[in-house]
Amino acid sequence: MTPNLSLYAIPAYWLLALYPHAYAITLVKRANNNKWNNANPRGTSTTNTYQKCVPEATFARFERAEAAHKNLMENAPFVVGAVAVGNWAGLGSGTLNTVLGTYLALRVLYVAFYINVTSNKYSYLRTLVWTASTTLLMGLFVKAGNKIAFA
Repeated sequence: MTPNLSLYAIPAYWLLALYPHAYAITLVKRANNNKWNNANPRGTSTTNTYQKCVPEATFARFERAEAAHKNLMENAPFVVGAVAVGNWAGLGSGTLNTVLGTYLALRVLYVAFYINVTSNKYSYLRTLVWTASTTLLMGLFVKAGNKIAFA
């Protein structure tokens, strides 16, 4: 019998979501004499200061890392919901493990694309990865719904 590892996807996802933010802070600190405004890190004036103090390419990378972080945080309820509903419906551990493992791998790829891709042309790879990962989670909801509806 395959162990159900699906609940571990939640803390794994949380750590993945925190990585781009930690990376963004590191970028700014390295380019700004180790200075980071922790008292008002999201303030417009803070961001404007960083934009003036760090090289343009570094600031753009900072923005992309923060955007990746925000996207992951926005999708966290969807991930938690998929894990919870999949388990509640009694989906097989093999299905849950495979789908959530693949989802996490795609989200790692998504973060890499978000932070590193600078051209509009290749940014659509990120969109493709996002679509694939979201489709996987939606599939869990559908499988769970089918299992409950037709049990």
